[in-house]
Amino acid sequence: MLKGSSLGAMVKRAALASFLLAATSVAGALASPMANAAMSSHASHAMGCATATTAYLGSKATDCVALSNSTVFVDDTVVSAKWSLAADKFGFTNLCAAVTIRNQNKSTYFFNDFNMTLRPPKSSVTVLNFTAKHALDDGFIAPGGVAKGNICFDYFGQPGQYVAMYSPRAHSSIRGIWLVNLD
Repeated sequence: MLKGSSLGAMVKRAALASFLLAATSVAGALASPMANAAMSSHASHAMGCATATTAYLGSKATDCVALSNSTVFVDDTVVSAKWSLAADKFGFTNLCAAVTIRNQNKSTYFFNDFNMTLRPPKSSVTVLNFTAKHALDDGFIAPGGVAKGNICFDYFGQPGQYVAMYSPRAHSSIRGIWLVNLD
């Protein structure tokens, strides 16, 4: 027989330790936006999607809307896109994104700048215009690897919400979404 604490005291300590471990886990998840999104996102969403979004043109239940840090997690890949207006070498204004793709798959990941499309506020979906400096292009990313580059779309001065969409694979049901508001 063990000497020291009684069985009742040991059970109380075990219950307290379990409670503290659970409280620490929940507190850590609440402190992290990525973890918070993963805990509260819909079952059909990939981990790392925003939980509360405004309605947008062409929305689908499986869309993964970017977190406040401009990233989405789709197809075991973290995609970041920082959007801005920029002039091209011809002097035309474009809506461009500095894109970073981090492959968290266990296999090589193929990316293509055509994976990204843009829906202007009052127009149909458009594709990039090939004017970006340091363009993303296409290629393969090894497991754990990163690809970086820029993509640009024609901008005709329409104010409103632009919906940028990243489809990791042809006919994928999950899309990464960035809501870009321009006045």
